[in-house]
Formats: sequence, C-alpha cells, structure tokens
Amino acid sequence: AAFAAAIVALLYIPFINHGRIPTGSLGAYVQSYRFNDPVFAMLERIVAPQLIAGLAALIGLATAIWCRRKSSVLSADSFAWPMAASLFCAPVVYPWYLMWLIPFARSLPTLPLLIWTMSILPMYVVWYHHDLGQKWLLPGWVAVLEYGSVAVAAAVIVFRRLSSSAKAPYSVEEVQ
Repeated sequence: AAFAAAIVALLYIPFINHGRIPTGSLGAYVQSYRFNDPVFAMLERIVAPQLIAGLAALIGLATAIWCRRKSSVLSADSFAWPMAASLFCAPVVYPWYLMWLIPFARSLPTLPLLIWTMSILPMYVVWYHHDLGQKWLLPGWVAVLEYGSVAVAAAVIVFRRLSSSAKAPYSVEEVQ
C-alpha cells in the first residue's frame, strides 16, 4: 500500500500547480452534486461537504480494516462492505454505482447489499417525473423503499444471529 501511494504521489509531482494537487472535477462533484444521499445530506447541515467526502472514504477504509481483522480468510464480504459503507455516505448514489457490489454479495451477511442493488431501481422514477416537467427530486416513498428494505433485511439477519447465539447448548441430561 505504501509503495502504491508513493508511485501515485510521484506521478502527481509534474502536475502540481501553485502548491495544489489537481483533482479534476472531484471538487465540483463533492461541492455541487446531490442525489439519493440521506447520510450525506444529514451531515452536510453541520459539516463541510469536503469533510464528509473524506469521512466517507475513511468509513470505507475503517470497514475494510474491521472486515479483514474479523476474518482470517479473504472473503467476498471483505470487499463488499467497505464499498457499501463508502457509498452509503456518498453525495450521490445511482443504481450503477451499486453494480460493483453484486460480484461480492455472495453470502448471507451481504444479503442486505444485494437487496440494496435491487431496491434502488425505483429511483428511476425521477427521469419519468423530469420528462413530465417536474423537479429533479427523489420522491420520499422511493427512499423509504430503498433504504427501508435494506434496514429490514439487516435487522432480520441480526435478529436471527442473536437468537441462534442466545440459545444455550443442550446439556447431557437434557439430551438423555
């Protein structure tokens, strides 16, 4: 990781302009673009957008570290959850952003992510409303359906996991 970071830093040196690193349109994207962003919108009321974007990246990194420490083997979950955590905090979440999760959503713990890739599809209603001359705005029911179905799936998985771990193993006397 350090070697890769050093290579990227070396490649940027020729493009430094007045002490600033060029980031293309990333600044305009973080500053101006918003869509399907409940977490970003909530945090933006109290923190600058640039900080929230950095926080989204850090949350993804922290999730990657946590997933790696939790599992001794490199699983698909170790890739899916960090990407999803960063996207969950992003200023814009379109369905094609979630397509990157699909190859990694192959186990029960990643079922909420697979559901997210499907539950986001009704947000295309925005294009229909826009064609009718309405504002470019995500209807509330779409956000409730999208994020609510993910929350319900996650709650069911957590509940099942907690209820199965709460059951005490049978004692020898109970089995006989």
